[in-house]
Amino acid sequence: MKKPIYSLKNLSYIKNDHKILSINKFDFHRGAMYLFSGSIGSGKSSLMKVLTKDIKVDNNNLLYEENDINSISSSDYIKDIYFVDRTNKRPWLGGSVEKFMIKYIKSYFSTEYKKSFKKICNSMKISDHLLKSDISKISDGEYRWILLSIAIAVDTKVLIIDYIEKYLDSNRRIILNRILKRKSSHDGVTIIATSYIPESFKMSTSVFIKMDRGRITQVRSVSHKPKKS
Repeated sequence: MKKPIYSLKNLSYIKNDHKILSINKFDFHRGAMYLFSGSIGSGKSSLMKVLTKDIKVDNNNLLYEENDINSISSSDYIKDIYFVDRTNKRPWLGGSVEKFMIKYIKSYFSTEYKKSFKKICNSMKISDHLLKSDISKISDGEYRWILLSIAIAVDTKVLIIDYIEKYLDSNRRIILNRILKRKSSHDGVTIIATSYIPESFKMSTSVFIKMDRGRITQVRSVSHKPKKS
């Protein structure tokens, strides 16, 4: 059996004397997409921050590639993961969408960034008009789409997205479903996301997880193998 990329064991997070997370055991494996759902305050966003090291947990409660995550330097760890949070913060300075995208993609690809940029623009159906637009003036939905496009374009082992469907219309959800399915099953990337309408991503999701009061209450695996005729 293949070893998990993440292993959680007796993981807890307490803030202001309130237990935010309490997870006995859970493993994440390579090449799969995990989608967390639950009501506001269920702990799903806090778990994303634990996985990105924004929230620190006790030693040996969270392993990444069999190593205690606290023993891994942030500079090394950030090379392996990419996080899209839910805040949708805009850059202070303007400039074209194209320059904004290339800046981030180039930081992960020293020589092939132009190829990766063109590929993601085609896959995510980003128009020339949007690429030439000022990054500070595009809509929230367009900006969110650009952030997701950068996240998919870069070469990392893990992609973490908080509130995956935020600002996305039904057409963009369909496109994102198809691309994420390929990124996990074909490229071997582990995708971990939160959602308030998880059924929108049933085509790409391998494991659905429901949380309540900081605990995992339900886990459902899904097979995407084609049916025999």
